[in-house]
Amino acid sequence: MSSTNTNKAANATPVQKNDDSMSGKQKRRERNKLVRQIGTHNKTDNKLTDNIPKVSGPIQADRHALARIMEINAMQTNIRKSSFALNELAFQSLPRGLRRRAASHNLNRLPARLREKAAREAHSSAPDTALIRKKVRKIKPPRNTVQEFLRRQRSKKWLETHMWHTKRMKMTDIWGHRIASRPNTKSVRVTYRSFTRLSIIHDASYMACIELTGDFNEITTVLNTVTDAGLPSVGSERYVKGNRMGNSNLYEYLKYPTHLICPISFLWKPHTKDTLWLWIHPAAINEALEFIRLAVKETKVENVQLNDLREQVLRFELTGPRSTALLQAILDPVQNDGTKGNQTWRDLSELRSSCSLSPGSVLGLVVNDPRLKFPQKVPPRKNEISIEDQAKIQKVLDQWPTDVSDTNIWDKETRDLLFEKKISEYALNLRREQNLVPGTKLEATEADARIPILLVQRGGAAYTRAGITQKPLSTHELVEGWTVILPRGWGLAFWKSMVFAGARVAGFEDVRAMHFESGFPCFPQDYPGTRAFEVQRQLVKKAAEAIWEKRPPAKRVNFEKRGIEHPFECAFESLSTIEHMELENQHGLATRPNYNLIQGDKLISAVLTESQENLQSTLDTFAKQRNIEIERFNFSLDDTLVKIRVKYIDRGKPAPFAMIYLLEDNKEYDQFTFHIRHQSPLKKSKRKLKELMEVQVDAEKKNTFVPSKSQHIGYITNGDFSLTLGYGFGIGACTINGLKKMETIDTLQNRTMKKLVLIRNPYCLEVRPAQLEIMF
Repeated sequence: MSSTNTNKAANATPVQKNDDSMSGKQKRRERNKLVRQIGTHNKTDNKLTDNIPKVSGPIQADRHALARIMEINAMQTNIRKSSFALNELAFQSLPRGLRRRAASHNLNRLPARLREKAAREAHSSAPDTALIRKKVRKIKPPRNTVQEFLRRQRSKKWLETHMWHTKRMKMTDIWGHRIASRPNTKSVRVTYRSFTRLSIIHDASYMACIELTGDFNEITTVLNTVTDAGLPSVGSERYVKGNRMGNSNLYEYLKYPTHLICPISFLWKPHTKDTLWLWIHPAAINEALEFIRLAVKETKVENVQLNDLREQVLRFELTGPRSTALLQAILDPVQNDGTKGNQTWRDLSELRSSCSLSPGSVLGLVVNDPRLKFPQKVPPRKNEISIEDQAKIQKVLDQWPTDVSDTNIWDKETRDLLFEKKISEYALNLRREQNLVPGTKLEATEADARIPILLVQRGGAAYTRAGITQKPLSTHELVEGWTVILPRGWGLAFWKSMVFAGARVAGFEDVRAMHFESGFPCFPQDYPGTRAFEVQRQLVKKAAEAIWEKRPPAKRVNFEKRGIEHPFECAFESLSTIEHMELENQHGLATRPNYNLIQGDKLISAVLTESQENLQSTLDTFAKQRNIEIERFNFSLDDTLVKIRVKYIDRGKPAPFAMIYLLEDNKEYDQFTFHIRHQSPLKKSKRKLKELMEVQVDAEKKNTFVPSKSQHIGYITNGDFSLTLGYGFGIGACTINGLKKMETIDTLQNRTMKKLVLIRNPYCLEVRPAQLEIMF
């Protein structure tokens, strides 16, 4: 009995280890454990030692030593902060996005907490300078602000987020709208990092939404005559359920595969199959409406009506890996609403990327007013997902609900009612004042609006083709994104929440840069042969000529002496056998060039490899599938264009309007590809390295020759240094005849590096070698 009690007492009292019995490794481990428990404590009062956990044994003697060390660290931290504050100006303490150049002149441009410090800095920099206040002429405010804003929109339309953009972005009058082109700050690399790592948002509400209502078969018949016959029909089974958005190309009536108008996207209303929404670029909206009406008239359908929803439906585009997490933080689905999309969105709460969904998947949600919980923040990114969440996501993806896209955003009366009964910001602020705890989020009530929206997944497997770049360009960039479709009146509410949650804003120039980094053309700048491209071409040419003419003759490039006839434009008509191409003008629209752009892998392969008879048989097959009649394709190889990509195999980068030439001479081919055959000169001997340097010097001297006009086969519409690839990259178009000649030269000379061309920038005397790829 006594032995048992002795064992219990021994077990109750921990055995204390002597200092000599602990090894150095154990001592360090115990001390590090203690430091982790203490944490970073910056207080330096007498109660510091009270926060240190009680530790018995030899470590107990170190508690007061650790407290003194923490006091010293806190003191050093405060010294560093104070010295940094003394050496830092007031405006430098602001984030980059909030800094203003005029802050040094107007102290009121700074936040209130920094104005006193800025005033002391201004006085210390010039103590004897008298404060001179400029007399600013006060602008008389208009009597009616609404009427004044409407007057300003007579020649161009404003988006709902116009007032937010005009304070922070460069605004441009283009395509009948006043649109943000780019941020005021330097943001090229910042924007690139955002859309590859975080999230970027773009207000694409300028995209025209056209509604076609009527019988399903009649709508399909009309659009089959003006859409791309090489792509799935608008009436395909994959689209008619309304749970997937489709993409196609719009052409003039029965003019496929030539006479391209623009690319389009479309979405059917679920269940009914009597309503179709088309999204068309504003640069081609007038032309598109003209030929859709012509198709309705020629097909003699009676029940098809066109409705313009350009001011009824908004469109936001989010791009980047964190777009899904951002939407999960912003959107608050209504509880117990019965909408299947809301439940599906909750089940996908741990979804990392939108690419896990099928291309073009549509989710219909009914969400609460985002202003109730403003501002929202995106939670930190998780590196791991629990097994339960993975199983839930996989179950949803395997068994996708059928009615997940159903929502009442299609109803015009619902959209109008939401716009008319929207609660004002003043009313929400009054409700916030009644909260007992300041800053508490508002709870949704029956009087609050319930907004129907559509979420559309953007991207697909076709974007991951590698090609000449040896790696997919858009695996994580343009693919991972969402398109948010909203009713009118609610754009600014969702916009502010998304921006405050961390999305970076992009203008239309940034969107084109994202397309470029992903290796895909952007309409209308990269679609030659369309009316929209010709209009844009003239605008760009006029602006570039104005900048060039401002320079004195001695300080500007003499393009005439360099033999460059079109330095400010892509003159594709100069590639034709006809010296001066005639332009036709019909239907009261802008003039269309005689050269055309063809698209589609089957069609381009048939043009490049087969005869004209086989090409016509391919077109007849397409026409039979669509149950339409296509005019016989009598084309000229010099007047037909194909979109291409080029990558530089040497240093340098292509510029817009650069010219593409054939590389016909075999000796020049060997000269340009010599450094590729000797890619690792450091592993060679000094003699080999010297020979390589001599050859490179000779190549640079030889690069100054100008290829003949017969070798000119195309232009670069957009080119620069690609941040994704790390070398010069360009997007453009070439003639089919030129591409056929290039393939013939590669076959006859048995070249190891296929499709090698020469690129000459408009302002350069030399040419650079590049490898070409055809975009199908």
